[in-house]
Amino acid sequence: MPSFPWSLRQISPLIRKGELSPLDIAQATVRAIERAEPAVQAWCHLNLDSALQRAETLAEELKDGQPRSPLHGVTYGAKDIFDTAGLPTEWGSATQRGRVPSRDCDLVAEMDSLGCVLAGKTHTTAYAYYDTGPTRNPHSAGHTPGGSSSGSAAAVAAGMVPLAIGSQTQGSVLRPASFCGVVGFKPTLGSLPLAGVMRFAPSLDHAGLFAASASDMEFTWRALGSETEQASPEWLSIIDWPPQGRLDPDMAMCFRSAIQTLAGGGLQVRRVPRPEFLDALPAALHTVMAYEAALEHGERYRAHGLAMGAKLAALLDEGLGIGRGGYASALQTLRAAREAYRQWASQHPVVATPAALGPAPQGLESSGDPRCNAPFTALGVPAVSLPMPTGPRQLPMGMQLASAHGRDGLVLAVASTCERLFRERS
Repeated sequence: MPSFPWSLRQISPLIRKGELSPLDIAQATVRAIERAEPAVQAWCHLNLDSALQRAETLAEELKDGQPRSPLHGVTYGAKDIFDTAGLPTEWGSATQRGRVPSRDCDLVAEMDSLGCVLAGKTHTTAYAYYDTGPTRNPHSAGHTPGGSSSGSAAAVAAGMVPLAIGSQTQGSVLRPASFCGVVGFKPTLGSLPLAGVMRFAPSLDHAGLFAASASDMEFTWRALGSETEQASPEWLSIIDWPPQGRLDPDMAMCFRSAIQTLAGGGLQVRRVPRPEFLDALPAALHTVMAYEAALEHGERYRAHGLAMGAKLAALLDEGLGIGRGGYASALQTLRAAREAYRQWASQHPVVATPAALGPAPQGLESSGDPRCNAPFTALGVPAVSLPMPTGPRQLPMGMQLASAHGRDGLVLAVASTCERLFRERS
């Protein structure tokens, strides 16, 4: 699979030395998109002329000053639920065709202030739910890239951009990262701003990021002004996963082999019982999601009906029938689990699980199952998916690492350690 010509860690020093220009990065992005996009279909709206103009401006800035940030000149894609001024943001749905915001969402505005260059908007499933779009998995066009952040994961995996932003309400960052063989990061709930982003279930909605490697993700997190932790824990906690359902045999074998690789590299692994409070999370998350989605999109559903997507329509029908008592009870389950996890995580700082039930399913009608990721979304804690070593004919599969609320830097540091051990010992 082609990679972007420079890693995010490489770009910053090259820019500072004058050996690389923002225009070089933008032109490489244009070439990569021209090469890969016809087969992958990651983008719903490209912004390449404006990107080249902005790169020229950023190059001029360097003649008289320093880079704005370590991400100066970096090109990226934004999922089509993130508002972008003057560029369509249509939520992956014909019912929002022609919607062009007048302002950038807060996260895009922040990326702009850091000197990043928006290459365009990436495909999402309709309303960031299960009704799929046209994007293909770059590793095998007949398989799903996952969802709902399908285009963002695929654009990074195909080497079109080194960075992309997405969102997750169940598993919409971590699952496509696993399927596409890139690193996906869902930080602590509220760490990345959501103003100007389509709301789905506000108690669960997270912004997230995609990069080609864990070290690039750690670098990006630091560039965004967030702290990272240099020290890694001496062990990983392993629990039976997921709380409901069963892993594909290929995933079970791949995960077992990856854990053995990490243990062989000196990282201690402790298999511990899965805490019982996790088992109640899937049902509680679903109730909260359905209820809040109906609040957010009920009026649109009354106006557009099945045109919003058959799978979304079924969820909204369900949500409209949930009473306030059932919703309040589910919310209380989430709050209790979050407190229980805080206490449990004090003894188990990083937990490792498979990031998906298996490799990307064949076909484009389904974006896959989020049950491996949804409990950590419900908890609001940081989680990352990084590729595990696989055989030459296997599709990618990811390992999911999660930590306690606010310990985003720790989980990224551990991901970088695991990535290094995979590379050294595979």
